[in-house]
Amino acid sequence: MRTEEKDAEEDEQQWPSSRSAQEVLLIVLPYLHSLFELLSMTTVSRSLRDAIRDETALWTKIVVEQPLSSRLTDDILWDITSKSAGKLNALILRQCLRITDKGLRRVVDANPLIRKIIVPGCTELTPEGIIGCVESLKNVEILHINGVHRFTKDHHSVLSTYLPHEGAIDVEVCPKCDQVMMIPSCSRVSCNRGRRHERKCRGCWFCVPRCRECSVCLGSDTEIQEAACGGDSLCLECWLVLPKCRFCNKPYCSSHSSLRHDIATNDPSAQPMFECQACHYRAGTSPYDAFDYQI
Repeated sequence: MRTEEKDAEEDEQQWPSSRSAQEVLLIVLPYLHSLFELLSMTTVSRSLRDAIRDETALWTKIVVEQPLSSRLTDDILWDITSKSAGKLNALILRQCLRITDKGLRRVVDANPLIRKIIVPGCTELTPEGIIGCVESLKNVEILHINGVHRFTKDHHSVLSTYLPHEGAIDVEVCPKCDQVMMIPSCSRVSCNRGRRHERKCRGCWFCVPRCRECSVCLGSDTEIQEAACGGDSLCLECWLVLPKCRFCNKPYCSSHSSLRHDIATNDPSAQPMFECQACHYRAGTSPYDAFDYQI
């Protein structure tokens, strides 16, 4: 115990104790991207930890993403948002699977200044719970709910009355399947000559074939390439520039690049190589027969 206390005292002595140094850090801290980065800074020293805890301005925007998403619960979210003293203006929760309507509403009721709610992939939330939060705030400017299930046209219509300006809600009613889905913008020049709602390729990912990388619609005049992430397609332009598996010569799109199995090399000048999951787990993989097998 004495050794630990001594080490802690030495750490405090090594950390600059001048007020100017701490003020400089407090200016930099608001530019940290996520809650994970902010909490990491609390381990630097005891004085910095106390300063972060007591500085309300650092807690007016909460961004929770991996690796904290899977650990966040309603009670933990309440403890974190309480540090803003009711001045929270942006709540961003990405794929927080344990956050419920009750937990979100508790935070919203205590923070009437919230203008941005981004909760993609929070599957425990419901349309009724999100609508209740928006109705309670009445000043929300941005609402991202992609991945929250069971949204209908009626739910979307209600939300649109509170967020009428275009782009405020990240999902729309697909004109082809009539489901509430994300409708990506098309990067093809010919598709953007008219009004947005008049585009022939306007539709969700399920109704309109698109390049997973750039979202361009894949028509009959487009050369379509297969990605390694299974079922995803790429346009030729994106396929040419993306890194490819050294065996099957298929690339991963950027959103699935974490699935790559990187191959270590001792040559610093060599280009990075990887194997896709199919080639990595295939028993007896050989570079000579990697092109003619069936999964």
